[in-house]
Amino acid sequence: MRTLLLLVVALLAGCATVTGGSRDPDITITSSPSGATLSVAQEPCGATPAIVQLSRKSEHRITLTHPGYEPAVVTVKRNLNPWVFGNLVVGGLLGVVVDVCTDSTYKLSPNEVHVNLKPLTATPP
Repeated sequence: MRTLLLLVVALLAGCATVTGGSRDPDITITSSPSGATLSVAQEPCGATPAIVQLSRKSEHRITLTHPGYEPAVVTVKRNLNPWVFGNLVVGGLLGVVVDVCTDSTYKLSPNEVHVNLKPLTATPP
């Protein structure tokens, strides 16, 4: 019975790593109209629609620009992954260590970004 319990604990260690993965997440970014220039932290990343991989180590400012439209800025936030608390019940110290080492203690939100760009308004003369 103890062996079975140890096996279950070992298999479930790192709950956040198991549920959230151990690599940085891909964020899908779309816009209306499509073809908006996309930059993350002022670094060009192509045009929408796009999938970009962002680090879980910090939040990210995504800027979208398109000729004839107002620029838009969206923040992808870094939040505590609630699955980390599964380690308190199941994985124990080993699970917490696995999650911290794989940087799975945090997740990014939202994981899909869609921006409706607003047309520039004409200024009266």
